[in-house]
Amino acid sequence: MMGSKLMNKRSFIIKFIFLTMIYFLLSSRSLAVMKGLDTEELTRESESVITGEVENTESRWSKDGRTIFTKAFIVVNENIKGKILQKRITVEYEGGEIGDIGLKISDVAPLEKGENVLLFLKSGKSKSEGFVYNIVGKAQGKYTIDKDRIARKRGFSVIRGEDIIDNNIPLDDLIKKIRKVK
Repeated sequence: MMGSKLMNKRSFIIKFIFLTMIYFLLSSRSLAVMKGLDTEELTRESESVITGEVENTESRWSKDGRTIFTKAFIVVNENIKGKILQKRITVEYEGGEIGDIGLKISDVAPLEKGENVLLFLKSGKSKSEGFVYNIVGKAQGKYTIDKDRIARKRGFSVIRGEDIIDNNIPLDDLIKKIRKVK
């Protein structure tokens, strides 16, 4: 009888420790770690590269109601590569907030209203309806352009040398590098 109680107590403790470890592992914050893409790779994988201003963003549920995605409406200032003919385009990416519910994707750098950006883009199908652009390389395909015209990246970590990634680079120098890629 006494041995049975001891076994049950041990079993309970082991289960408790196991479940506690799983809880902490699943709830811990993680950062995206990805293969670094240099400017040449990003350019080659892109159909278009543009600079523009984020006019507005709008988060929605996917058709199946399982995930949140955001549509960002971009006013195109300059078409660096490709043939985007519209002055206003829609860029879509996973993540966003609807009411009290939010979804953050660790390797996506969200677009913010009023932000000036340089984006590496590929055409795609929307999670709701219609035609959209997706950012190539997720967070790596987005540069924020500051008031001093410096292009900056943020929001991800890479497993292959950060020295290959152009970051904190004058916008004009970055555009020259992009235009040299054949």
